[in-house]
Amino acid sequence: MKSLSLVATLALLISLTACKTQEDIRREKTVESLNEQVAQTQKSTANANARFTALEEQLAKLTGQLEEASHRSQQESKEGASIKERLSTLEETNRKQTEYMKALNEKLQEQSKYIEDVNKALTTLSEQKEKEHESKKKEAKNEANNESVKEGISKYKEKDFDGAEEILTAALENKKTKKKDKEAALHYLGMIKYKAKSFEEAKVYFSKLISENADSSYAPSALLNLARTFGQLKAKDEARQSLELLLERFPKSKEAAEGAKLKAKF
Repeated sequence: MKSLSLVATLALLISLTACKTQEDIRREKTVESLNEQVAQTQKSTANANARFTALEEQLAKLTGQLEEASHRSQQESKEGASIKERLSTLEETNRKQTEYMKALNEKLQEQSKYIEDVNKALTTLSEQKEKEHESKKKEAKNEANNESVKEGISKYKEKDFDGAEEILTAALENKKTKKKDKEAALHYLGMIKYKAKSFEEAKVYFSKLISENADSSYAPSALLNLARTFGQLKAKDEARQSLELLLERFPKSKEAAEGAKLKAKF
């Protein structure tokens, strides 16, 4: 009986053991399934953590970029303010420079006007000096001509008729010889020719003096000597006419008194 009971107990235990094993198997499978789910969950969690880490890194990177952009923006803002300040300074400097250039240009225009006026004054002064110089040269030449006429007259009085003729002829031909000196040259050349008995030439000089210089101080003497010359040329009518003209135009002259006496001979 005990053996049967033992056997029955063993059988029951075996049966029970066999039943537990199947349950264990089911449990194990459930555990395995759960473990797989846990593993997958852990894997998913790990993946999620990795993605989260990546997102955190991206966020940190973006935050860094944002902070850098903000810093750069602040720097750019500061640089912009600095540039604006420099630009304002440059504009002010340019304004002052423009005003300075305008004032300088006005000053240059004033100086140019002053220089122009000075140049005009200097030019006028130079022209005046040139005119004065030319006038002095002309006067010097005239004086030289006057002196030459005086020298010719002096030689005539010294009876150096050839020397006198040469000097007086040159003075007569010189266009710059004064009118009064030319009258003197005509008169004395006429006298030289008269004394040399070149009556035709003497007649020319005396006639030229009277026709061109009727009011000359030498006219009375020229008329008297012209009458004498005509007398030498046997031209009594012309001689008488010359004396009548002398008496008519210069009645109070000493030549008129001589002419009145001479007229009786014609």
